[in-house]
Amino acid sequence: MKPVLLFAALAASALLQGCASTPAPVPDDSLSQAEYAISQARQAVDRPSQSLPLYQAEQKLARAKALLADTDEEQQQVVRRLARQATLDARLAQAQAEARQAQQRTETLRRSVSTLEEEIFNNGGRQ
Repeated sequence: MKPVLLFAALAASALLQGCASTPAPVPDDSLSQAEYAISQARQAVDRPSQSLPLYQAEQKLARAKALLADTDEEQQQVVRRLARQATLDARLAQAQAEARQAQQRTETLRRSVSTLEEEIFNNGGRQ
């Protein structure tokens, strides 16, 4: 019976060592979410080179990817945090771009309404 106990102890020890040397898991899908958000923001932004939030998102994603190879759990948390921040920055860039586009459409509609009002006033309601 003693050899069985010895074998079990060795197996448990090997298993524990294997678990301890297993690298930290790759961060959840926060990197892919950041990449997707940046892609969407690039499509929405007229001039990506002039969007500070988009630039910041790209920089944070690059830093996260650079740290990805580090298996330290603290570094993996940094990777996740940077990826989430990149996602938020990209969404901000997209929202700002969409707000600018909405303002431009609103101004275009205002000018159209103003032109129509002038035409109606100048015609005096005549047909």
